[in-house]
Amino acid sequence: MIKTIGKTIDKYHLLENGETVVVAISGGADSCALLWKLSEIAPIRQLNMVVAHFNHGLRGIQSDEDEAFCRRLARDKRLVFVTEKMKFTSVPAGISPEDYFRRQRYQFLDRVAREHQAEKIALGHHLNDQAETVLINIMRGSGLDGLKGFLPIRDGKYIRPLMEISRDEIRNYLHANGIVYQEDVSNKSTMYLRNRVRNELIPFLQEKYNPEIEKALVRMAEIVRRDDAWLNESVKTVLASPSIQIEDSEASISADYFKSLDEALGFRVMKALLEGLVPEEGGFSSSHIQLLVDLAAASSTGKKISLPYGICARKEYDRIILQSYKTEKLPDYEYQIKIPGTVDLAQRRIMLSARMAKAGEIDFSRRDRIYFDRDRISEPLIVRNRRSGDWFEPLGTQGKQKIKKLFIDRKIPVQERDRIALITDQKSVIWIENMHLSERVKVSPDTKEVLLVEIKSLA
Repeated sequence: MIKTIGKTIDKYHLLENGETVVVAISGGADSCALLWKLSEIAPIRQLNMVVAHFNHGLRGIQSDEDEAFCRRLARDKRLVFVTEKMKFTSVPAGISPEDYFRRQRYQFLDRVAREHQAEKIALGHHLNDQAETVLINIMRGSGLDGLKGFLPIRDGKYIRPLMEISRDEIRNYLHANGIVYQEDVSNKSTMYLRNRVRNELIPFLQEKYNPEIEKALVRMAEIVRRDDAWLNESVKTVLASPSIQIEDSEASISADYFKSLDEALGFRVMKALLEGLVPEEGGFSSSHIQLLVDLAAASSTGKKISLPYGICARKEYDRIILQSYKTEKLPDYEYQIKIPGTVDLAQRRIMLSARMAKAGEIDFSRRDRIYFDRDRISEPLIVRNRRSGDWFEPLGTQGKQKIKKLFIDRKIPVQERDRIALITDQKSVIWIENMHLSERVKVSPDTKEVLLVEIKSLA
C-alpha cells in the first residue's frame, strides 16, 4: 500500500520534500490509514505534519469520543494536534446538510493551514469515494466538471494520496497491522444521498450490471479529467483572441467570432467569461450559459438579459457585452432589542425604542410605530440585516416566503438589500423595514399584551 501511495504522490506531484502538511482526520478507517502511511513517508520526504480534527458535534458523546481518539492518536505519534467544534449545527435553508458540514470543515482546515504555514492539506478520499462522487454527479446531470470527480490536487493545496486505493485495501491494511479506528454509525444513515448511493445503489449495480462498476466509474473520471484539461487549455487560447476583451467588471465577445467556434468550445468560453466576472462565487448553471449562447444567435441589437451575481448581458450590433454590477457586500450588523430598551441603528440612521403599549396607544395609521402581540414572540428580539435562508409569514396569509424572493418581487436593487433592517425572534423574521409585519405576531382581538416599537430618525 505504501508503494501505491508513493506512486500517486509522484504521479500527481502532490507533495514536495520539506513541505508542511495538515492531515485531516475524523478517526475513521480512511483518515487513520492516511495518517499512518504519511507518517511512514514523512522521514523519507522530510515532511512536517499537523493533525487536524473537526468535531461536527452531530452525534453527541460519540462525536466527543472521536475527538478524544484523534487527540490520543496524534499524541502517540508526537504530532501537533488542532481541533475545533462546530458552533452552529442548524443548516441554513437552501443548503444540503452534507454541503453545509463540508464547508464548515474546509474553512477550519484552511485556518489550520494558515496558522501553521502548511503548503498542503491531506484528505482521506479513496477510490470508492471517487466512484460515488461520479455516480452522484451523473444523477444530477453534470457536465465534464462533475464527471471527472474530485481531483488528485485542488487549488494547489488539497491533496488525496489515497485516491487510487480501495476501501477494502485500506481495511485490510489496518487489520493486518492491528491499527484501531472509530466506526461512524452515521455512515449507514439513509438521510444522506452519498450513503444511499454507497449502501444501496452501487451494490445493486454490482449485482445486476457490472461487478466492477466502481473501477469503471473511476476509469471514466480519469479519462474525463484528461479531456477536460485539454478543453480548458483550448479555452485559454480562445480567450486571448483579439475578438474578446476582458476587464475587471466587463467582458465582451464578437458574436460572429463566437459563432465560428465549435459548439462545445463556445459553451466553455461563455462559461469562462461569466465566471471571470465573479471568481469568488463560481458556478453558473447550463441554463444561464445557454441564455448567452441564444443572445449571440439573436439578430436584433439592444436585447438584454439579467444573470445571477449582478451580471447583465446585452447585444450591441456584433458584440455580446457582459457587465458586473455587483457591489461590495455590506458588513452584517446585529443588535438585541431589550424590552424596554433602545437601539441606535447607525447603519440605517434610525433609533428603535421598545416598550409595552398602554391602553389607547394603538394607532395603526402611524408609520413610525410597529405593534406586536407580545405573547407570540419568541425572545430575544434582534434587529439586523438579512441572512441566507431568511423567511417570514406575510401579513394576511398563512404561508411562508423567502426574504430574497420578496426583495426580487419588489425589485429592490441588489446593492440595497443588505442595508434593509429586519426584526427577528428565535423563529423567523417578524418585521421588514418599510414593508411588512409577520402574520404570526400581529395584534388581534385575542391579544393580551401589545409590544410597541417606535422608530425615530437619527438624521
